Amino acid sequence: MRKSILPMLLLCVGISGCSQTTSGNACAGWQKLQPTLETAVKITTDDRQFANQVASHNAHGVKQKCW
Repeated sequence: MRKSILPMLLLCVGISGCSQTTSGNACAGWQKLQPTLETAVKITTDDRQFANQVASHNAHGVKQKCW
């Protein structure tokens, strides 16, 4: 039992140095996608799946209060 305490203690000390010190921002790296009207019409008719992904991305940003 005693032999396993020292490696566990050293492991805990090592891991504690990797903790995050700043609070994360859910909006970091996110930007609202704003295609032009022409592009929006084009992707809606030609690539509906991508258009849905753009809408989902923007809705997620609203939900997270990023924009």
